[in-house]
Amino acid sequence: KILYKLKEEYSIIIQNIIDSLYIKEKIEDAKGYMAKSDRFFYISGWISKSSIDRMDEILSKYEGILTVYKNGKDSVGLVPPTKLKNNSLFKPFETLIKMYGIPSYNELDPTPFLSLSYMFLFGAMFGDLGQGFVLLLGGIMLAKAMGNKVFGGLISRLGLSSMIFGTLYGAVFGFENVIPALLIRPFENINTILISAVAIGIALILISYIYGMVNSIKRKDVENGLFGKEGLAGFLFYLCLLTLAGGKFLNKNILPMGIGILIIILSIAFMIFKEPLANLIIGRRPLHSEDISGYYIESIFSIVETLLSMLSGTVSFIRVGAFALTHVGLFIAFETIGKLIGTTAGNIIVLVIGNIIIIGLEGLIVFIQGLRLQYYELFSRYYEGEGREFKSINIRE
Repeated sequence: KILYKLKEEYSIIIQNIIDSLYIKEKIEDAKGYMAKSDRFFYISGWISKSSIDRMDEILSKYEGILTVYKNGKDSVGLVPPTKLKNNSLFKPFETLIKMYGIPSYNELDPTPFLSLSYMFLFGAMFGDLGQGFVLLLGGIMLAKAMGNKVFGGLISRLGLSSMIFGTLYGAVFGFENVIPALLIRPFENINTILISAVAIGIALILISYIYGMVNSIKRKDVENGLFGKEGLAGFLFYLCLLTLAGGKFLNKNILPMGIGILIIILSIAFMIFKEPLANLIIGRRPLHSEDISGYYIESIFSIVETLLSMLSGTVSFIRVGAFALTHVGLFIAFETIGKLIGTTAGNIIVLVIGNIIIIGLEGLIVFIQGLRLQYYELFSRYYEGEGREFKSINIRE
């Protein structure tokens, strides 16, 4: 009772003291951006364009303040920070972006593309209406009850994707005889699932090439944008290889062999001579920034590395189909064990334990594998992530 009485009497005072200390801490942070003379204080910092009008409104209340705004692009020697702005659907996925690196000021924010592709890949590998619903509820509870809105939001969105694919696969808590499959049953169409997984990977890789070329344009990087292995030359090289291989596989003449080989040879030549060609276009001399023989030896070996990375990156997406099959196969294993027990109660217990293991263990593995595909097979083609995050000084935060 005494403690409760003291709390009632002094809680407001203590809270005011804490707030005052917090404000002073923020003021000390702001002093790091200040300089002073005998008559003036000077403060320099970054502000988002959308906040300029609000800043002018606040400063107009005081006399003797001179404000100068300068475009970040025109600031010589200064690299503007990056402020990520995404809608509520994509916001939780910013955490996955930050784990890799913050996009530069002159680089596209990869969050929307990562969000949609990652949800798609996770759902394709972990498609189950019932198990996805558990993930959705778990994410909502994590966000509401425990206050972890970022991770909770991430899990709930992945759970929703799993539910959608579970409906397409006709799977509910591993059972495939409860609801009809709206699209396909993975275990009954193994070849189709594996081929589709590779086709999805090819589509995502092509989109990542386009992202990479747009980023090169934004950076005004002629060398890598036009002639680099992640630029236009690499894109044409990869596209022609796919077209010729697809034509052989389908036994159709999609692209004439002569034209395809010519484009491939030209693409290889552009990638080998990318530095002198780029310097020739922009008028930079000398054409080579290093020893000429060493440059060309390295360029030729890089073509081999590029070819291998294209092949391995494409085939790597077959894991999406493999995990879709594994997801079904793992439940069948638990279902078989339950039937071997011979009792209804034992069968139910095994199936419940099996679902818990699948949701926890396989869900984690699929989460990691989806992230691996994003980081290694897609980000490596279009994303550098060498920027720094914009962090505001705000006493309300």
